[in-house]
Order: sequence, then structure tokens, then C-alpha cells
Amino acid sequence: MSEEEKHDVIVPKEHLHHHCMPFRHHPPIPPGPFIEFKGVPLKGLLHMAILNIVRSKPAHGSEIQQTLKDKFNIDVPKPLVYGLLRIMEHQGFLTSTWEIKESGPAKRVYTITEEGLDYLTMTLDRLKKAKEIIERIIADLPQ
Repeated sequence: MSEEEKHDVIVPKEHLHHHCMPFRHHPPIPPGPFIEFKGVPLKGLLHMAILNIVRSKPAHGSEIQQTLKDKFNIDVPKPLVYGLLRIMEHQGFLTSTWEIKESGPAKRVYTITEEGLDYLTMTLDRLKKAKEIIERIIADLPQ
């Protein structure tokens, strides 16, 4: 079984190249490639979930990945989580510091910035509006 088959997330291989990363001088855009989870598009949602996790407390990549799985039922490959974290750091939405303990490996801990909080608030407002439209469409469907 390939690494991609171990997870419920589908990331087209053409989107996994390092040269696709946006840099800070670009306007904020939803980071990451087109992503599906069990057939549901996650582009724009996965990074919002990550920002929401880090908003409540600083966290390292493995902790974020586990919270995505536990809280949102999204089993995301670690490389995808770390890639999105680096993209969001380059965009100024997150900062990171190294946590070094006496035992165990050093871990990069991510903290949300003011810019990240503003972006999360803006995207959550848009998502709430989209949710209202989706609910109206679903309510209008024949039973």
C-alpha cells in the first residue's frame, strides 16, 4: 500500500512540488493544493482548521495532525500538515520557534499571528455565509 493509500486524503501529485509554495509578497490566498477527504473538497478548509487549532494554543506539527484527526475526523499525512504549516508561516499567518527538551527531538512549535487571526476571522465569516447558502440549497432539494 502506497503512502497516499494509507490516508483518506487525496492530493494530486502535481501539487506536491516545492516550487508551488507562495511567498510572503503574494496576497493572502488559501494555501495548499486541491485536497479531497473521502470525496469532499478540503481546499480552503484544511488550513482554516489548522489555524483554528493553533489559535487555541501553540502546537507542533504532530499535535496539529492528531487534533485534525481527533477533532475533525480528517486523517492527513504528516508531510501535508508540515507543508501547509510552512506555507502559512511564509504568508505571515503563523510564526514558529524551536522547543528543545532535555530528552527527545527538538520540535517546531507554531503560534498564530495577528495577521493569521484576521485571516481566520475573515475566512470563517465567508464560510458562515457559504453554509447558509448550502443549507438553503439542501432544504430546497426534493425529499
